[in-house]
Amino acid sequence: MTNKRDRAFTLIEMMAVVVIIGILAAIIAPKFFKQVGGAEITAARQDIRTIEQAISFYRMDTGAFPDSLRDLTREPDNARRWNGPYLPSEPRDPWGNRYEYIVPGNDGRPFDVWSLGGDGQEGGEDDAADITSWTTDEDF
Repeated sequence: MTNKRDRAFTLIEMMAVVVIIGILAAIIAPKFFKQVGGAEITAARQDIRTIEQAISFYRMDTGAFPDSLRDLTREPDNARRWNGPYLPSEPRDPWGNRYEYIVPGNDGRPFDVWSLGGDGQEGGEDDAADITSWTTDEDF
């Protein structure tokens, strides 16, 4: 006959399991949160590509680049042959900030589109780094 005492876990066994779970959580959690930040950066890159396409369509229709990204969602007063909206609403990056846009762009580019990243300020590193239309995926 088995004794009740033989079937139960000891306090030391339970503490060992809790410690092992804690160690695993400490190893896995940073990798998980890094993936969340990576998803936001990927979403911003995709948004920038979509904005670039909308700008190209706007230019094909009107013969000029939009003065602002707002022109992609609402017909500007001076636009001729506007066939939009080219975007459903004025785009916001995954952190809730407006995308930046200038025309002409720097270094001979016709225009530049970028997000200021997670911190909403120029520059930064990691999740706070700017995401731009003039860099490629190989640059990251």
